[in-house]
Amino acid sequence: MLTIRRWMEAITSDIADIALSRACVACDVIGSVLCSTCRASLTTVRRHEVRRWDRDAFGGAGGAGGAGGTGVAGGTGASGYAEAMPPVIVASAYEGAAKRVIIAHKEHGVLGLTPVLGSMLAMSIAVLGEGPFAIVAIPPHRDSIKRRGVDTLGAIAERAASELRAAGWRAQTLPLLRRRSDGGRHVGRSAHERRAAVSGTMVVDDRISRRGVIGSAQGPRLVVVDDVVTTGATVQEAVRTLRATGLAVEGIAAVAGTQRPGVGSVSGFQ
Repeated sequence: MLTIRRWMEAITSDIADIALSRACVACDVIGSVLCSTCRASLTTVRRHEVRRWDRDAFGGAGGAGGAGGTGVAGGTGASGYAEAMPPVIVASAYEGAAKRVIIAHKEHGVLGLTPVLGSMLAMSIAVLGEGPFAIVAIPPHRDSIKRRGVDTLGAIAERAASELRAAGWRAQTLPLLRRRSDGGRHVGRSAHERRAAVSGTMVVDDRISRRGVIGSAQGPRLVVVDDVVTTGATVQEAVRTLRATGLAVEGIAAVAGTQRPGVGSVSGFQ
């Protein structure tokens, strides 16, 4: 049953769609920012369709580890990241409708797409277990906040947490990470260049990490989230930063992900 808030959101969105003759961002059909067919194709993902990326998909960033992997892993891989990186879970391949919806939300400010993207992220997180979860979003670049006026990933993460709570899970967003410096945009960079660019760009906010028993066996399970995972450089740097302060990371979850040609594998996750 829809809450009053969600009912009002739906009514307001429908009125705006009719008044502005909006077209679906995924298929261009006039009538709504995301038509019912495209919405259904994105939000009716079954658990076994959610994908888990092999560790090798990210250029040997260390062992994938199990969904229950915790603690600071010893040693480093060839990429310079800590061994035993947690699993990466995505709800969709970064293509087709999913890609167009993410771009419209992130680059063009179509914030009405936040609910569907939040639902997809919630599906990814749910694969990691029953929680409780502390959802740690990749912190935004300063210039992106100025340009967009909103933390789009933060909004998706908040929605995902809300969806999980509505389903009876314990979940909260936790702004543990902040930017120390800006590694710049990744478009056109190789995987190696991306890893070099993001190295050392994040720090843990001590004011947040000191609250309770975050990242311990008794506390909520930390999940690093992003909208899209490509080379994995950004999420891996986030994990490395958290682990460097002794925090355990349960997994990495995203709305969508790409796979480097000829590297790693994608399989159904039961």
